[in-house]
Amino acid sequence: MKQKNTLSKVISIVLLFTLLFYIIYNLFTNEVNAAYSSNRYTYNGSNLNTDTYPSFKERIDALKSKHPNWTFTIMETGLDWNQVITAETAGHWGSPLNLIQGKSGAWICSTCGDTAYDNGSWKHASEMAIRYYMDPRNWLTDNAYLFQFLQLDYIESTDDQIYNSLANTFLHNKDYAKEINKACRETNVNPYYVVARVIQEQGANGGSTWRMESNGVTYYNLFNIGASGNSPTEIWNNALATAKSRGWTSISASIKGGVSTLNDYINAGQNTQYLNKFDVEPYGGTYSRQYMQNIEAPKNEASKMYSCMLDAGLLNQKLNFIIPVYKNMPGSVSQSPDGVGEIYPKNIRVKEGHSDVVLRNEPSTNGKEVARIADSSVVLLSVERLSNGWHKVVLVNGTWGYLKFDTSYLEEIDDLTNCYEPKAINSDNVPMYVGPGNSQVLITSLSLGQAVTRLDNTGRYTFGGTTWDRIVLADGRQGFVERKYLGEQNTSQIFTIRADGGLFLRSSAATGEENKIRLLSNGTQVTRIGSYTENGIEKMVDGYYWDYVITPDGAKGYVSRNYLRDSNGNIPSPYTAKVEVEIRKEEKEIYVTPNAGVDDIKAEANQNLYMERADGSGIDSSIAKTGDRVWIDNVTYTVVKMGDCSGDGLINSADLLKIQKYLLKVIDIDKSTVYFTASDTNIDANINSADLLKIQKYLLGVGNISITK
Repeated sequence: MKQKNTLSKVISIVLLFTLLFYIIYNLFTNEVNAAYSSNRYTYNGSNLNTDTYPSFKERIDALKSKHPNWTFTIMETGLDWNQVITAETAGHWGSPLNLIQGKSGAWICSTCGDTAYDNGSWKHASEMAIRYYMDPRNWLTDNAYLFQFLQLDYIESTDDQIYNSLANTFLHNKDYAKEINKACRETNVNPYYVVARVIQEQGANGGSTWRMESNGVTYYNLFNIGASGNSPTEIWNNALATAKSRGWTSISASIKGGVSTLNDYINAGQNTQYLNKFDVEPYGGTYSRQYMQNIEAPKNEASKMYSCMLDAGLLNQKLNFIIPVYKNMPGSVSQSPDGVGEIYPKNIRVKEGHSDVVLRNEPSTNGKEVARIADSSVVLLSVERLSNGWHKVVLVNGTWGYLKFDTSYLEEIDDLTNCYEPKAINSDNVPMYVGPGNSQVLITSLSLGQAVTRLDNTGRYTFGGTTWDRIVLADGRQGFVERKYLGEQNTSQIFTIRADGGLFLRSSAATGEENKIRLLSNGTQVTRIGSYTENGIEKMVDGYYWDYVITPDGAKGYVSRNYLRDSNGNIPSPYTAKVEVEIRKEEKEIYVTPNAGVDDIKAEANQNLYMERADGSGIDSSIAKTGDRVWIDNVTYTVVKMGDCSGDGLINSADLLKIQKYLLKVIDIDKSTVYFTASDTNIDANINSADLLKIQKYLLGVGNISITK
């Protein structure tokens, strides 16, 4: 009996580890592939990770306190915040579009400038504006704008309540109200959401597309479905074509068809006004299915829906709000472009014969003096121009302030640049500011491997122990980054897309509509930073090998290797990660990356070495393993192969299993040994789930394991 129980326990433990490994493997695979529905759970006051998702909890707690009947669902998108913003800013490259009307200055994309979109009155929103509108924390307040996160299920309503919500609009008709309520009840869609959508699309009096005549037949397109284009005529024609194809020859038919279309979004997990606009629900793909182009639509529609529900007395019901959260969000809430002028670095100076120009702490003559510009020998960096003629400027010592740009004593000069050096960003989520210093306006965040060009390597902006270099991105935007984040470009991994009609950047290594991120045009240069592998070996999926690349604007994803070409016009060879070897004399250890072998260690030491395995046996292969001993100048060093915590020289499921057992407290890994160091792949002096993720990404070919943090 005892032997049977022991055997049962062993089997149970094996099954537990097998199941755990399967769950973790699929969890991490899904994170990389982004081909899964988001993780949603009800917030209970204590189950929101405030380190991962900063500045959310206190806002939601305040709302729960005021409205005990309301519930909040946390939607973990699994998406990186900066990659989301990069994808949503891609309108000047293609879809998706984020348009804005009646704004200027920092609200407008500096790449597109005055380029007109849609009917000619719209411009492409800046990255700063997109960050502002997409940051849920800006709207977690007790007002109408919160309702862009309201779950759009049907709310029991009478026909009269819907009729009243249509007051002072072209649809104020009891039959239309009844039709809307009926269609919404049948499809489980909030009727006030539908009312708000129609008013948003057509206005109170009805636009040009709600009723259209063609060859003696009247067609209706209340929701402007398919009504896209770059001129009023093109928009009208496309709206008409959609209405014709769907047989919308009555308001009733248009209502039913429109509600059905809205329900398609809801069924795909885009079941709030925010998610209608911003497709960050990974189910079925991301960014490609966005109902509207107007970046302010979620906020504006939420306000209309809120008013309708307030008038109907429905705000005290059990309402649920779905709050999306992203990885790597900054601790501070994204800034509004209001009050921010044109943001772009320019150089100005005092004209000859003038001196003692005052720099003030605010854009006003009443501002306190912070510095004086002695004469024309001092070059000023203008980082922001306000509409009232004041410039925000930065001096080389980091002092910043405001001065009024008066052409009688100030002049604009050529940018101070002395080089045009190709560089690559050597870390993830690197902030690029409009000027030197992290108190300046954030232009964008740059990604590991992203290609940039340095324009000034003089180190003229060095203060507080930090040197800031001026760079330019592929789309022409300029700004400043800390010098430590500028590495050398690996030119051997830069390839050109050769595909008539372009090539899709994908969220996972496979064909299919659901994983398209965006279309990259023929001739686009990308940098390869990995490839798809299974257990560390490149594998074909759907008939292709897949490379993991980064675009010039920082978007990451997979492309088929067949459509990449090197400088000689050849398809690139299989991806090989950079070999790193570092001999650390103080620790008497040699740190190596997973792909480093014995010959690489010998090359780093620049001499023939005597090596033996941890068990004292001789080296009989070129594979280096954690625990190997190396003698250099009569000093013994121990090899640490990062990720090889099992000591077999390979990075595989055995290493994942060992870390899992450690986390489950089934085994111990002595902190004083090289095996603990090899397990700590993210180099934070601990072994945790982040180390598992690092190894998993390495095995999938979408991440590297380095010997430095």
